[in-house]
Order: sequence, then structure tokens, then C-alpha cells
Amino acid sequence: MDRIVKLLRAPRLALAVIGFLAAWTATGAWAPWTQPGGPAALAWARAAGLAHPFTAWPFLAAVALLFASTLACTWGRRSRILAVRRGQLPPAALRLPPRAADVRAFLVEQGYRGEGELLTRFAPALWGGWLLHVGLLTLIAAVLVQQAFSDSGVFDLTEGETARLSAPGTVSGRERGPFAPAALPDVEVRLDHFDPYLHQPGYAPDRLSRLTVTVAGQAPRAEVIDRAAGIRAGDAEIFQAIPAGLELTLDIPGMGLRAVRLQGEGPRRAAASLSDPAGAPARFVVESERDLDSPQGTGRLRIALEAGGARLALEPGLAFPFGAAPARLVAVGRWGRFTWTRTPGLSGVFAGFALVLAGCALLAFPAGVARLGRPGEGAAAVVFTVRGAAAVAAEWERAGPPA
Repeated sequence: MDRIVKLLRAPRLALAVIGFLAAWTATGAWAPWTQPGGPAALAWARAAGLAHPFTAWPFLAAVALLFASTLACTWGRRSRILAVRRGQLPPAALRLPPRAADVRAFLVEQGYRGEGELLTRFAPALWGGWLLHVGLLTLIAAVLVQQAFSDSGVFDLTEGETARLSAPGTVSGRERGPFAPAALPDVEVRLDHFDPYLHQPGYAPDRLSRLTVTVAGQAPRAEVIDRAAGIRAGDAEIFQAIPAGLELTLDIPGMGLRAVRLQGEGPRRAAASLSDPAGAPARFVVESERDLDSPQGTGRLRIALEAGGARLALEPGLAFPFGAAPARLVAVGRWGRFTWTRTPGLSGVFAGFALVLAGCALLAFPAGVARLGRPGEGAAAVVFTVRGAAAVAAEWERAGPPA
């Protein structure tokens, strides 16, 4: 057991684990297949776990090993600090040789306070390093839980459209940790209103949506969501995402109403490809008078169907040939994208950061414990200080000649 603890405490192991995590994180963050709209992950990336880098076993195993190494370094710190507070100073503590000077008065000048043989300086700050390590342990454990149990995905909605997240085909881009539940959130979401030009004071122009959210077993409720904050829906949270665009609602014989979401191909052009009921490829194109994301609105829209080498202008409410039977363009609207997440370890991440910051704040104080010399010890005082021992020794040397 001691050999395992010694190995976990080794600086080389900690540096190796941190280096691996840094390289893995950089690769995962910058890999093209992890970017929105990026290509599919390559075969070697899928085999290595880099297709979903932060929920893959290599990443989770490295985080667990870092937790074990930090725990081994933290274990025993509390008892050592308590021993120092009782005056049981470590062998490496500074020993002040006897001089023709009042050592107690000198220590008081250095900021030490106390009665009897034991004096302390910023005693609570002795716990700074221990608190920092506890914060790191909390943070690492929370990240491990967060990534192992996390679950997220995206879904698109058009104004007036209702979608159930658990229904097949609703959620895309799902990424889940190895211990996350397989079932999707049983939540129904209706987009009642979508404003792609919201301008909140203090924010850049952004988005706002009004939703009707229904969680299984609960009554529907109205929610307003923007880019500043999400909303709770059962064990999941829903957020407004950035992507948005124009949408064509088509009435296609044999297929019913269908929403075709167009993707931008330029400041004033959006398009989407779709096969007609006969299987022939077709392409819907919309060109706008002003920029698609202009706060003043798009202006007049020109809608066209490109199929079989021909281009046909479309108007809302009118039928057009599409496969074996005519279809109808019902309306032109807008769609917005939303993300949902299940993050069980997020509160632990915040708590870990708070503890780390508190530990760092305590470390800013030059904490120490001094014990006056005992008969036969050959020292005027023994001083343990977190830092600045050399400065204390130099000041004592100037305090007076040797006794």
C-alpha cells in the first residue's frame, strides 16, 4: 500500500497525467469534427475515443488518476497542520541561534502573537494549502461525475411547432457519458414565438424564444428563454442556441405538412435540398432583399424551386409541381436551435472553484508558527513559516551579536 501511495505522490506521475490531459483537451477542443457543423470524425479518432473526447474512457481514466494522485498528496496534511499548531514543528523548520536580543520581541515585530512558548502569525492561513487541495479534489471529482454522467443534444423548432425530445428523430448531435441514462428526457416543447433580433441592454443582438414546456406528469408551463440563461425541464436544462434561419412549410401529398429548414449560403441567400415523393432531388432557394439577419427584417423574399435543371418561382399559398402530384407552399417562417443538457456534477464544479479560490486567498498571507527555544535545544526559537524563512533568518542575524 505504501508503494502505491508513494507512486501516486510522485511528481513525475502528476506531471505526466497533467500533460496527457492538456494534450487530449487541446486535441479535442480544436479537432474539426468537434466543431459545430464540422465533418464526421475520422476512423482513427473514433477508435481512440476522440470522436467524443470529453466523455471517452481515456479522458475519464486520466481524470480519475489525477484525483487519486491529488488525494495521496492531500492525505495526512490535516494532521500535520494540527501538529504544527500544537508546536510540533517539522525538522526543516528554521532554528534561530541564540543572540544578544529578545527573541520574543523580535518575533512580535515579525507579526507573531501569543502567550507562553508558542506564537502564531496568520494562523488560519496555515490551512490555505490544505483547502486548496480539498478544492482541487472537489473540482476533479465533480468533473469526473459531470463527464461520466453528462448528456446533451440539440433540436430545432419552427414557430408553432411542437416536439417531444424522446421521440425518434427529434434530437441530433447527442453526446452522453458512459454512465448517462440511455433514455432521452421525456419533455415536450412548443415554440410559440421566436425573436432572432432581440437586443437586451448590455448584450449584443441575440435571440429570444417563448416556449410551452411540458414535463411528463406535470402541467404545461410558459417559459421565456434567451442566450443569457436556460430553463429547467425535469432533470434537464434547455438553452437557446445561436443557429437560426428561414423555414418553408410545405403541404406534400402523401407526406402531409413538412418543415424544410434552410441553411444560409450567404448574407442574403439560404437553401435546402429535399427529395420529392418520387425520389428526385430538388432544392429550395430563398433570396432576400436585405441581409437575412438584419434587425430591420429581410425585406421581400424570392422563393424558388430548383429541380431537373429548371427554376420555378414559388408563392405562399399556391401549388407547384413536386413529384407525381402538386404540393403547396403553406408559409414562410423562422426556425431556431435549442440545446438541452443533463449535468449532475455542475454544482460540484462551482463548489470546487470556490474552495480553490479560498485556498489561494489564504496562501497570500505569510502564515507561521514559532516556538521559543527549550533548555538544551541550542536555539533561541524554532520557526515554521509557509514562506519567507530566509528573510526571517536575515532579520534575526541583524538583531544582535551571537550570545
